[in-house]
Amino acid sequence: METAPDTIMTVDHSGVIRFVNHSLIGLPPEKVNGRRLYDLLPESERGLAEELVQRVLRTGQAEAFEVRTGNPNLPSWYSFRVGPLRLHSRTVAATIISSDTTDFKRAEELIRYKELFENVGDGVFILNAAGRIIEPNDRLLEKTGYSREELTALSLGDMVSPAQAGLAAKILAQTATDGESRYEMDLKAKDGRMIACDISVRRVMFAGMACFLCVARDITRTRLLHNQLIRSERLAATGQLAASIAHEINSPLQGISALLNVVRSKYEEDAYLTRKLDLVKSAFNSIRDTVKNLIDLNRPGKEKKQPADVNQVVENTMALVRSLLKKNIISAELDLAAANPTLYASPQQLAQVLMNLINNSVEAITGVPGYYEKAHLAEGNGGRIRVRTQNRGDELLVELQDTGPGIPEADLERIFDPFFTSKKPMGMGVGLSICHGIIEDHKGRISAANAPGGGAMFTIALPARQEAGAA
Repeated sequence: METAPDTIMTVDHSGVIRFVNHSLIGLPPEKVNGRRLYDLLPESERGLAEELVQRVLRTGQAEAFEVRTGNPNLPSWYSFRVGPLRLHSRTVAATIISSDTTDFKRAEELIRYKELFENVGDGVFILNAAGRIIEPNDRLLEKTGYSREELTALSLGDMVSPAQAGLAAKILAQTATDGESRYEMDLKAKDGRMIACDISVRRVMFAGMACFLCVARDITRTRLLHNQLIRSERLAATGQLAASIAHEINSPLQGISALLNVVRSKYEEDAYLTRKLDLVKSAFNSIRDTVKNLIDLNRPGKEKKQPADVNQVVENTMALVRSLLKKNIISAELDLAAANPTLYASPQQLAQVLMNLINNSVEAITGVPGYYEKAHLAEGNGGRIRVRTQNRGDELLVELQDTGPGIPEADLERIFDPFFTSKKPMGMGVGLSICHGIIEDHKGRISAANAPGGGAMFTIALPARQEAGAA
């Protein structure tokens, strides 16, 4: 018994330990002998232990139970196998063999934990107390493009943009105090992409260490839908405002137009006066058309849709702005690589979108201080606008890139909002919003970004096989 690896003891009918060979649950034999076994166990385990021991003493049939003790964050487990000790045919005591199963239980829990860890649909990773990644799951590796070795060499601060590095430290500090926290952060992929994530962090024990368990849920699509909802609400508000403005403006315009017609009829022999009246009436008609365009901001797509060659639309539009580009010392480069450029669309509306984007690029390029002085110094110092078409799967892409100063990061998410403008105070801020509405009406997408080499880049994606009925 003295050389046995397990603890062996005998317990009488009262539950008192009469013999023990080794320490029991960390207590030496001299502090165990003569005490009730149940008093040495955690309170939650005492009732079951006494019931099983008494059943063995009563029936003579072996039983077993398990006890968990110690720190809740770092517990220990012990198994107890209870058998009868007989004298002749009478059970006089219970023989109990206790084994420390802590390592086995922790290995078993680790296996279950790993199965859950790897099979969860979100990116999961564990940080040590210093915030360094010590264990990522496969989902996180897939999302970010890092290998396991690369990721475990990074900290949470390394995985976010410099602007959010302070937030990473704040998350760990709050979790260490409160036990859990939750924030929206952008995790950086290996290729430089930023992945919008909702990150939940909890303080846990892992491999005997205090760590942070992080679950990162990709909310890129959720954020996109949220932004689209906000834009739709703003467009709806714009439409209501436009309808109100139209009513207030059109009513007096109709009266003024009628009076102009009366005056013109009365003085139709006065050629000079009638010409001036026609000019005034033309100005009022322009106001009326502007109001109509404002109302149509929410409902583009009135022009007839038909099979349209996008390459041809690009060429025709560039021909219209050739003099504008020449005047501002801007060269145009066309890369019409789309092998199948035909889709069902309104050529007039697509041309309107391209014209608006080109005008914005011209204003951005020429708005740089000292542009004209530099452009006149030597050939090649002027600006450039590049338009490219290509087929990608079931979509036809039109990309427009300029050499201007680019778009401020703070404006990228708002650039298609109605009435948002970063131009001079007279800018209305509806041009890009109208473009966005036109492309959405064609079941497509338009996005803005800053090109890696500098300048702004707009990408239009249109469904290449859209049928007439889908319009």
